[in-house]
Amino acid sequence: MNDLQRFEQLKKNIEADPTNFQSRREFAMLLSDMGFIEASIKHLNYLAGIFKDDANLYFNLGICFEKLKEFKLALHYYKKAVELKPNEGDFIYNLALCYDALNMQDEAIREFKKVICLEKNDSNSFFCLGCLYFKKNDIELAKKCFQRAINLNHDDYFAHFHLANCYHKKNLLDDAIKEYRKVIELSPDYSWAYFNLGQIYFAKQDFENAVIMLNMTIQKNKKDKEAYKLLCQLYLKLNDIDMAQDVMDEMKEEAGVNGDYYYLMAEISKLKKDLVKYKDYLESAVANEETLSFNKKSVLGEFKEINSAK
Repeated sequence: MNDLQRFEQLKKNIEADPTNFQSRREFAMLLSDMGFIEASIKHLNYLAGIFKDDANLYFNLGICFEKLKEFKLALHYYKKAVELKPNEGDFIYNLALCYDALNMQDEAIREFKKVICLEKNDSNSFFCLGCLYFKKNDIELAKKCFQRAINLNHDDYFAHFHLANCYHKKNLLDDAIKEYRKVIELSPDYSWAYFNLGQIYFAKQDFENAVIMLNMTIQKNKKDKEAYKLLCQLYLKLNDIDMAQDVMDEMKEEAGVNGDYYYLMAEISKLKKDLVKYKDYLESAVANEETLSFNKKSVLGEFKEINSAK
């Protein structure tokens, strides 16, 4: 029986007998799975009014409100579920995720630790703890958590990626490279790993590898404006103006333009000694300052300077 057939059968069961609570429970869960969240909440609330000590009902209400991104209501129901079943790891895990969504990091850390006390090999909780410690800039604890997650699940490329980020933040670039390359080995289409490698090789002035990694980033994600921007800057550093121009042309076609695009085009025009285009692009960069990541004060000063020149 497919979902639509189940939907029709359960609906008939409830219409024939509104007190068929098992059918109503199954119907509520099916509605949630099918994306009819408000309808699911209606049935779950009806059941919760009858079965006031049923932790699973509150847990599923929490899931529904989380799907609607109503995290405060989700938190309310997850807390009720945990009150009724304090040793249910899944309930506590979702409660922790909800605290995190509400930016209540200390509370989220507390709950993930509770999950680990119940399930010491829960790699997901170690991973989430790592992310929380990273947000709090406690990089050493974050590293330990990501490493523990990897020890429990060596193929978790997200954990490898975030461990690499820890090394990157601490400027342990060789260790970061090793982990980012592990990410690529496990997930060859994960464009952020290529991009971060491109950043590191650029910083190390290994321009050959930087070009390779940034081109791979663009190959995997044609919309990555940051990759185009960094690759253009790299070619400008190498005084290869034509390649820098080609990168910007591709960015315009594939990812669209922004303040950074206009500023880099201004720099290219300046090097080509095309002062008319240089001025026009600078003007566009200033007009799009909300998407300009270069120093806005410096760009504005450059624009004022060229306009004041005779």
